[in-house]
Amino acid sequence: MTPNDDKISSIQLGVFIYNTILGVGILTLPASLAKEVEAGAWVLAILSGLVNIIFIYFMCKVGEKYSEYGFAGALRRQFGKVFGTILAIPVLVYFVVFTAIVLRIFAETIKLYLLSNTPLEFIIFPLIILAIVLARTGVEPSARFFESVTPLIILILVFLMFVALPKSDFTNLRPVFSVSPVKYITGLKSGAFAYSGYEILLIIFPFLRKPEKAFKVSSIALIIITLFYTIIVMETLAKFGSRETASLIYPTVNLIKASEIPGGFIERLEGLLMALWVIFVFTTVVSTMYGASVIGGDILNQKEKKHIVSIFLPLIYILSLTGESVVELFKMSDTLTIYLGTYTIIIVPIIMFIASLLDRKGGKKGEA
Repeated sequence: MTPNDDKISSIQLGVFIYNTILGVGILTLPASLAKEVEAGAWVLAILSGLVNIIFIYFMCKVGEKYSEYGFAGALRRQFGKVFGTILAIPVLVYFVVFTAIVLRIFAETIKLYLLSNTPLEFIIFPLIILAIVLARTGVEPSARFFESVTPLIILILVFLMFVALPKSDFTNLRPVFSVSPVKYITGLKSGAFAYSGYEILLIIFPFLRKPEKAFKVSSIALIIITLFYTIIVMETLAKFGSRETASLIYPTVNLIKASEIPGGFIERLEGLLMALWVIFVFTTVVSTMYGASVIGGDILNQKEKKHIVSIFLPLIYILSLTGESVVELFKMSDTLTIYLGTYTIIIVPIIMFIASLLDRKGGKKGEA
């Protein structure tokens, strides 16, 4: 059982999901979607959010039923100790690799816009150390930190969205269906990385005071994220058009750079965006590192799981320095999404959900 002092409320869960999803993908999403469906990118942003609610449903139903077991424990109950452990290992790998890729994208972007002469190692290392310090405190202190920064995040995001509105041509949002409807289906994979993060639901149920409210709260968090993403994509298309948007590496940064405030009391708005983005990345890394430590602890049968996060430090650090260019980095993120992401977000929750329907005794310990 999880100690009562390390359990979080429903509101804290919503904040946790919100801050885990909102990360590196916000800078690249408009380009990723515009490459797939051109001016219909904003529609694809909405579809991506709605589709992900389906997978949240599977995760929440399984998590609610097996909240006393945890993720790896539930797999072992359903499929046996050996096979259940084997099924859990790729999810652990996913969290570790996902964290490394997020850190590398963060470092490359900070180096490009803010610290051009600083080696990647010196950008990554401080962030990963700070993330480990917070992750080691447990889920409840992390959730309280997320609560404290969320109002600021929302306030600055809304401010930047309003600033980006002038000189936008919203006729660039048409025609919506200039490509085949099939492209909207196949294009869902392009938005997958930006919406990643809610898979933390796989491990968080033992830490919830009210597991039965998880689906509602998580869905609301994802809908809010979808709203923000859709507005950002629409504004980027309105400012640059679909062709130019698709050609940009970080279109959201370009959007803010092209915006200005009357009176000019803030001259470099992209600096404000990047400062906010550092918080985005930090909260995402804290969550995914904590997720890796919980799954690793379950696999190793450790009662105190949060301290295992330190074990992953060398591996994540080395992986984050793999790859030579930004293009290669984005290919790595695509590969992660297609294979390990599909396994973690779609395949595992669905097979666990089906297995839970066949498990009539439910998820209470001692009933096996």
